[in-house]
Amino acid sequence: MQAMTLTLPPESLIGVRIPPRELHQELLRRLAAALFSDGILSGASACRMAGMGKAEFQHMLGERGIAQPLDEGDFEQDLSNLTAWNAR
Repeated sequence: MQAMTLTLPPESLIGVRIPPRELHQELLRRLAAALFSDGILSGASACRMAGMGKAEFQHMLGERGIAQPLDEGDFEQDLSNLTAWNAR
């Protein structure tokens, strides 16, 4: 998959309460958590997007009160993603 650039209108960031040097990473983490929570991303993909290890990502989800719905399909997808990631 290729990288994607997301452009936010400057006025949407007025008054944001995240230090500018942390904004990019924090937005990636929040997006990854939301997409995982909505079932759009697997846990492994969300971890990669967030730039975090699995335990760190799960801890962040817990801090934010985001449920971690995992089933056998999630496990198989995570395993497949891990295998593909390691093959790179």
